Amino acid sequence: MTYRHQILRNLRFGTLPDFVAAEKAKNALRIQAGLTPYAIWSPAFGGLHHLVLEAQFASMTAFEAEHVASKALDGMAALNARQLECVIEGTAQDRLQRLSLDASADEG
Repeated sequence: MTYRHQILRNLRFGTLPDFVAAEKAKNALRIQAGLTPYAIWSPAFGGLHHLVLEAQFASMTAFEAEHVASKALDGMAALNARQLECVIEGTAQDRLQRLSLDASADEG
């Protein structure tokens, strides 16, 4: 069983390059610290500049440990603030979902 953390953001027009650059910098910090990097994807249908940041964790405990550890990384708070400047106020959402049935699992 795994947990999927999704961070949903609606960006202000013209801020996509800065938001993505900040996420690349955050992923570099995460990887250097041995933490899980986040993928960026956007829905195929929906509003302009809707983004989802996503990572999977083996357990809720693993997610919580990495969440705390990432907050302690030097420079992470500044990168978070930089990204939030790109987000349309009132649109930020986060989700943590438990994957109960992996569709790719072999049922044999």
